[in-house]
Amino acid sequence: MTRIYLFLSLLFLGILSLHAQVATIVPSSYVPGNASVAYNSDWQPFQNPAALAQTQKPSLTLLYENRYITSELGNAVASVAVPTKYVNVGASFSYFGYAAYNEMLSSITLARSFGQVLNIGVEFDYYTLYLSPSERYRGTLTAQVGVQLQVLPNFVIGFNVFNPVFSQIKTDLLKKPLPSVFSLGTNYQLHEKVSWLVQIDKEVHSPMRWATGFEYTPFKEFTVRVGGYGSNYFVPTLGAAFGFDGFRFHLQTEYRYPLGLTMMGVLQYQFE
Repeated sequence: MTRIYLFLSLLFLGILSLHAQVATIVPSSYVPGNASVAYNSDWQPFQNPAALAQTQKPSLTLLYENRYITSELGNAVASVAVPTKYVNVGASFSYFGYAAYNEMLSSITLARSFGQVLNIGVEFDYYTLYLSPSERYRGTLTAQVGVQLQVLPNFVIGFNVFNPVFSQIKTDLLKKPLPSVFSLGTNYQLHEKVSWLVQIDKEVHSPMRWATGFEYTPFKEFTVRVGGYGSNYFVPTLGAAFGFDGFRFHLQTEYRYPLGLTMMGVLQYQFE
């Protein structure tokens, strides 16, 4: 019972500090500062679905995120991306929590590029919540829609909305609305090796959140990322990526006072 109280307390504090900008089940992004809405170099599960339009080869992604060094606050994700002649297709699955309380999110993503200038993506999500043996699993459908526009050769604007249909889960114990988040951002390539990302998010019932960061790629196999985001206070992020022989590994960290450190590891493989 103590373990459950500890988990719920940390979860509640985490949700308050996030101001409900994103759902707990949605993992963070390894893009600097979590400013991923205009990031078009790579598609990430449950982020802007429009980025999937840039995928040129089939790929597999495995992700694990641990919040505040607490095993009950772990998030495991698996996804695949397959480009086709007419539309690119992605499938993702996320599991957050442990046996006594958990959340699952499954999605199918469709995206297409129009003239290498406009990317449009749509994601269909099914969210499941498990509270107790008496409540069992409760689920609801929602969606995510995103757009990325290449305004200039070195400047991209991105827009994304998560849960535009205002889905929620009702049980005998509670009513849990999923957050509806509107995101707008830019991706400015300052140099062939340096990108600057800026983003603002607005959840319907929460204050606005801002995010920004820089990505530096001195050579193809190595990338450094630094940034931050916040609403009432600043949360710094730091990350790096390494690649070889079709594999790419991403490491991302952020520190939120007073809860502590969040760490994410991502392994990707791109098929030839």
